[in-house]
Amino acid sequence: MYKVSRPDEVKYTAAAEASEDAEGYMIVGDYSIVRELGKGSYGTVYLVRHRSTEKEYAMKEYLKAALRKRVQADMVKKARGGGPMARGRGRGGLFAMRQAMLDQQKDEQQDPFSLIRMELAIWKKLQHQNLVRLHEVLNDPEQDVLYLVMDLCRNGPVQKLDQNEFTSEPLDCELAHKFFVEAMLALEYLHEHGIVHRDLKPDNMLITSDNVLKITDFGESKLLSKHGEKIKGYSGTPAFMAPELCTNTSEVSGEAADIWSLGVCLYSFIYGKLPFTGETVLEIMDAVSEGKLEIPEGGDSQLDDLLIREHPWVTQNGTYRITDKGANCKHVVSAVTQEDLDQVIQPIYDIMPVIHAVAKLKRYRRRIRERHELEEKLKQHNIQ
Repeated sequence: MYKVSRPDEVKYTAAAEASEDAEGYMIVGDYSIVRELGKGSYGTVYLVRHRSTEKEYAMKEYLKAALRKRVQADMVKKARGGGPMARGRGRGGLFAMRQAMLDQQKDEQQDPFSLIRMELAIWKKLQHQNLVRLHEVLNDPEQDVLYLVMDLCRNGPVQKLDQNEFTSEPLDCELAHKFFVEAMLALEYLHEHGIVHRDLKPDNMLITSDNVLKITDFGESKLLSKHGEKIKGYSGTPAFMAPELCTNTSEVSGEAADIWSLGVCLYSFIYGKLPFTGETVLEIMDAVSEGKLEIPEGGDSQLDDLLIREHPWVTQNGTYRITDKGANCKHVVSAVTQEDLDQVIQPIYDIMPVIHAVAKLKRYRRRIRERHELEEKLKQHNIQ
């Protein structure tokens, strides 16, 4: 197993070995997998225990095949949307996209973490009590999988919506207020430092054992060069997307879109259902873009037009103390530069020949083992 890390930073294990211990637990690197916590877009999320410290974490599995499809889908979007790959019609555009895919394959050969490089560069800079912290990233070249080891939030998602009915149990009003404020502070911190999340929803808001909300999943996040910068392309879960993302608007405010998504989450917390629904993705997006919001009978009129931070409902008419913006955003997040991206993988280059040699040796041993098993089966067949 080959590790790359510096004190107080995210660890990178470039050639993690998956095995099984004497009790039958699966082991990945230094972690024993205790049980499955849930399923994500790119793989399974596990409860794991560090074998030396006994400390428990959440480990998120990323199947590289699914990540490659995402990268390729983004390339197709750029080719269709007038980006650099779309310049020049016909063969020119196709050639540019093919070249981009070849470059991506080359990057992956040099850097086992290239498929989530931007996500890692963002995540390692974050320091906030309401954001999930990343501890280690492991690459399993034999299984073609990446693993992210992060804070364990034992109480799971803040709210679990039924995928068919788009409903859930409403949260207690006091709890809904608490969780909303914590999510608001996390979002304020991100926006203050030029990061837009782009996929805020209850599934990405996790609750710790001491009932603190933490936002997770920065796979769709973007870095802005300045406040108010517009971003191209859409991302996120349709029911939580802002109206401008559901139309053909070419550029949108990522910060405003995040705030809209937070508002949809609050609606769900309070009323136990989503404000905009439909049978298909298109129907949901049409409902969002039409913007016909209905407040259920008996709903709190203060929530009709809620302004973040200063609103009476947020401050509970001045009785609820909220951390001031300066203290909330005190841990400065410097912009992610090309140097940051390079540093994610720089120490790994020197050991890549070793990793490739180990992988080659494993493949060779597997072929020898399979050949011996086949010979044994043939012997038994001849005896019979």
